[in-house]
Amino acid sequence: MSEHDEELVGRVRRGDREAFGHLYDQYAGLVRSVCFEATGDIVDAQDLAQEVFLIAFRQLDQLSDPGHFGGWIVGIARLSGREWRRTRHRDRHEWAGDATEEIAEPEQLNHDDQWSDLKSALAGLSEDERLGIHLFYLEEQPAELARQLLNLSLSGFYRLLDRAREKLAQRLRMKELKP
Repeated sequence: MSEHDEELVGRVRRGDREAFGHLYDQYAGLVRSVCFEATGDIVDAQDLAQEVFLIAFRQLDQLSDPGHFGGWIVGIARLSGREWRRTRHRDRHEWAGDATEEIAEPEQLNHDDQWSDLKSALAGLSEDERLGIHLFYLEEQPAELARQLLNLSLSGFYRLLDRAREKLAQRLRMKELKP
């Protein structure tokens, strides 16, 4: 994939804006996932992802290895997410709820509880572990791309996934045991 990225980055640098659209299409889901990790809200994550791509477009000349566009934009997304959290943390006027929430059906409550438990268990993982889970299982990215984006060897990436799965299983079992 890096050869393709290298070609697309070169075209963008020569003024081909459509090539940046191809990079966007290729990495938008991944960037939104990283942004969702930071925001916890799909709308905020989409907004933040747009900002990340604007930053990447404006700073594309600073990318030293065009073949590593994916890792570079993930780094921008992570940094932007940390800044978003810092800024949000300072904002004391943040609205804590949604007044338009509807009451869920009993079946939906159980499903929502399961998602809540999973989200809580994921929050207990390291950032790299969460990103590995997102990349490999939720975004269904190949292990080779995921390991490149996390700057790990292939065996290191699989160890990271094993560690993350074990932690998730342990946290979810503990949740089931609690009354």
